[in-house]
Amino acid sequence: MEEVRYYEEYEIDLREYIMLIWNNKWFILGLFMFAVLAAFVVSQYFLTPVYETESLIQLSNVGSLYSEPSYVTGIIKSNRIVEPIMKEYNRDYTEAALRSYINNNITVDNNKSIIKIKVKDSDPEFAEILSNNIIASFSKQAEEQYENYLSNQKKYIALLNNEIKTIEEDIKQTGLNIEQINQLELNPAEKGLLINSQLSRLNQLQTQKSNYIKEVEHTKEEILATYPVKIINQPYLPANPISPNTKLNLAIAGVLALMLGVFVVFFREFMKEEEN
Repeated sequence: MEEVRYYEEYEIDLREYIMLIWNNKWFILGLFMFAVLAAFVVSQYFLTPVYETESLIQLSNVGSLYSEPSYVTGIIKSNRIVEPIMKEYNRDYTEAALRSYINNNITVDNNKSIIKIKVKDSDPEFAEILSNNIIASFSKQAEEQYENYLSNQKKYIALLNNEIKTIEEDIKQTGLNIEQINQLELNPAEKGLLINSQLSRLNQLQTQKSNYIKEVEHTKEEILATYPVKIINQPYLPANPISPNTKLNLAIAGVLALMLGVFVVFFREFMKEEEN
């Protein structure tokens, strides 16, 4: 019996709560409409819109710092890259302000060799300009590193080819030495010893030449397999701001207003009961 009475009291209280909300529906609805309208006005006329552009680059596979994603992130977000661009477009920042701008407006995400660069600004055109200039500056540095790599590899191949030519001359000379030894009037044992010595040297030279040729081919294959930094997706001119998100702001304001309205209704009812 006590359990039945408990549920009856619970149902009565629940109906009272619902009726209390219903009787104050215009207050709650008015608060809801005011909050939504206020959020719309603030979002449209008081908050500065922020635009974002995005680009993708593929790092070079040359084994250098410019192919290391973590290092590349530091380069792209460095004052050395960004500050000259800002000065070129008459945006003067203190060092601390520039650092804050970079941290808040430039994002670099990396997935192994693919780097995604996001740039935000209140001016959509400048967001695109800044992104393009950052990529151009970084690409120039990475390209110089790549060209240095190619230059060093080509010098290495040239050095190996010179060694091969020197070895070929030694091989030719060793062959002549063997012919000359064969023409000498020496006892067979002594002649055989001299010829064997030259043949051993000839084998060493031919092995060395073969190794150098393999190294040249391997280095050429490495050069063919490498590639410089590539721009996969160019930055674009953003058409719509990413913030403020008016729809989200309206939804949040509406929900909070409904919660506040219900709370105020119950609080006023509670205060009335306390006075009685």
